[in-house]
Amino acid sequence: MNWNTEAVLRECLQSVYQQTRGITYEIFVVDNASKDHSVEMVKDLFPNVRLIVNEQNKGFAAANNQALRLAYGRYILFLNPDTVIHEGAPETMVQFMERHSEAGAIGCKLLNDDGSVQHSIRKFPGFSVVLFENTLLGRLPFLRRRVKDFKMEGFSFNKTEEVDAVCGAALLVRKDVLDEVGPMDEAYFMFIEELDLCRRIRGRGYKVYFTPEARITHLGGESRNQNPEGLLLVSLRSLMRYFEKFEGPKKTFAFKLIFKPLFLLGLIHELVFDSLYLAKYRTVRKNPIKFKKEMMKLKRALRFLRKDLSYFILKL
Repeated sequence: MNWNTEAVLRECLQSVYQQTRGITYEIFVVDNASKDHSVEMVKDLFPNVRLIVNEQNKGFAAANNQALRLAYGRYILFLNPDTVIHEGAPETMVQFMERHSEAGAIGCKLLNDDGSVQHSIRKFPGFSVVLFENTLLGRLPFLRRRVKDFKMEGFSFNKTEEVDAVCGAALLVRKDVLDEVGPMDEAYFMFIEELDLCRRIRGRGYKVYFTPEARITHLGGESRNQNPEGLLLVSLRSLMRYFEKFEGPKKTFAFKLIFKPLFLLGLIHELVFDSLYLAKYRTVRKNPIKFKKEMMKLKRALRFLRKDLSYFILKL
């Protein structure tokens, strides 16, 4: 799925053609109403790519499903446009699946642009962890440890292991398993889609694996960075969709009664204290990376309170 990421999409497609060996494949690019020259670039430089052009942004899950409905392969590799394939990565993942009939899906070692390992393993979220991670409760030391355990911060990324879920930036799934469990849930516009899919895969008795033998660089956030302030509500909507689906609407409604006031208190606390933090420490203002990060947090909080608060309180 592509949305205004022409430069990284070109690099991604080049890497697929250059680094994929020993398997036959077809490539789909689904463009979600990009305003840059992504579509023209694909047509000019990659004429063999099957290009689907949407007139509006349908979201991550819906766009992936468009390609899925047309795909013929025995395996489907969901691949973000801001990725670069390392030598033989898709072949290595396919070979693993061929050797392990119990595997329904597999993820690989994702690397940052500087070569460091990117955290790409997920546990299925529960009410308590989401509450601790997104409210002031998470500042308490003994609860902070719960969040670290949930994020699997001690995961080694050096050996093949069974996991709950892997990052959707590079997720290989058996086509017949997808036919059995269904495609990505299009009720998610963005975020949580891969957790939902992996949970359904595991729910049917298949396993989800991580392997370090295949490597893919994931730049991360190329689409999200174009509108970072507006994604807080999107992520919360996806979380609540996930809970309603897997925990039930009654339990989710009760959770919202606790979560909403605590979340708002945490957001206001962040807004006030981050503003004071920027005003007090000149060293932060002079550090462009830290300053940009702090400003983004402030803009995100302000945007949410100004534009999304009523929806959050009344409709979410």
